[in-house]
Amino acid sequence: MKEKGKKTGVLQDALSTFGTNAFGAVLALVSSFCIMPVLDPGESGLITQNQMVGSALFTLLSFSVNSSIIYYVSRCKLKNVVRSIKRVTVVLIMLIAVVGVLVVLVLRDSYFADTALLYCVCAVAYGVFSFVSNVFLAILRGENKFRTYNLINLMQRVLTTLFSLTVFLWPTAAVIVSGSIFILLLSIIMAWRSIRRDVSYAQSPPAPENDREIGSGELLRYSLKSHVSNVLTFTNTNVSSIILKANNGLTDFGVFAKAYTIVQQIWILPDAVSMVIMSRIAAMTDTRDKTKLATLSCKLVTYITLICLPLVVLLAKIFIPILFPKYVDCIQPLTILTVGSFFITYAKVLANSIAAYGKPELNIISTAVGVVFNLGLSLVLIPHFLVAGAAIATSLSLTAQGITSIIIFCVYTKTPFYRLVLPTRDELSLAAGLLKRGKRT
Repeated sequence: MKEKGKKTGVLQDALSTFGTNAFGAVLALVSSFCIMPVLDPGESGLITQNQMVGSALFTLLSFSVNSSIIYYVSRCKLKNVVRSIKRVTVVLIMLIAVVGVLVVLVLRDSYFADTALLYCVCAVAYGVFSFVSNVFLAILRGENKFRTYNLINLMQRVLTTLFSLTVFLWPTAAVIVSGSIFILLLSIIMAWRSIRRDVSYAQSPPAPENDREIGSGELLRYSLKSHVSNVLTFTNTNVSSIILKANNGLTDFGVFAKAYTIVQQIWILPDAVSMVIMSRIAAMTDTRDKTKLATLSCKLVTYITLICLPLVVLLAKIFIPILFPKYVDCIQPLTILTVGSFFITYAKVLANSIAAYGKPELNIISTAVGVVFNLGLSLVLIPHFLVAGAAIATSLSLTAQGITSIIIFCVYTKTPFYRLVLPTRDELSLAAGLLKRGKRT
């Protein structure tokens, strides 16, 4: 009964997180639909640039401490990690703020030459508050408090959609950019209240070997192993956009960013599943149970993604020319990006599984392969094929990263490749039982 309860908890959290992300994806599309007819690609590019620069500061300078928080809170519980989290968080907030200001000052006449000072300041603020928000959300994930975690994510999506509606009254990026910072502040307050409210409640104790205090050094050592991989993942995600913006300006950048934003909605399921299973796998002590959960999750994600990809392309080809003729050029890069989007689903699930095994450094290999592909192909293809070149480079790099993640997982866990593709007898029996139960109801 206990094991069944654990599986039920994983399934409930995964479905809840997926449902929240799916609804959030719908709201994100609604937001895009509100912005696309009103704002031109250049103004839309300002919004994307603010988020990208802020995310870069957070990603590069947070040293991926959120990954370490999830890992150690799930294994050793918050009581053994809270002191180190406080010390490390304060230091990194100061680092992100100082470096962000210096970056704006140094690049004011080059990269930010066509960007107003207000947007530069907001980008730095977005980076700081993104980091703080992610620290609190990492604690919630480590404690498996996905109900609160999903509630905060849902709130973020709803408010983002409401702010996007303001373009009909004020057709400028300023309201949306400042609104995104307000949403992060509200997320921090909600997460802090939840953690503080529940801290006195009884929690399941950690395994005896994990019931020890984690120092700041140990917290940072794990995070640094994850950090290289996370920085490379961020680079792989954005390098084509950066090169395209530098070569062609905000308009082409805005078109490609919109295509990329749409295709990223396909990732909501792998993101949801990888979030839920990471803390579970980290807390497990039986290697076979870890592998079983990782392979089952991977198969479910890839089956559903394979169905969704052609549907997204079909809907885009039908509705974008009719409703958003300004962005008809994003259909081609969107179609190209779907190829890489399938393979990256493997990387999303398997990379988090490998990190939960306590080996985040292995993910450096797959992300490095992706960056090499993306950087090299972007430099060659973008000058000749512009937006399509950026899409080809990104898609091939995501494909390479996904395939490499499969190889690493199979070698490290000694898992045959077919177990990531073909369902086992137990899994088929489980599916048949669920179908029979559904027919009875």
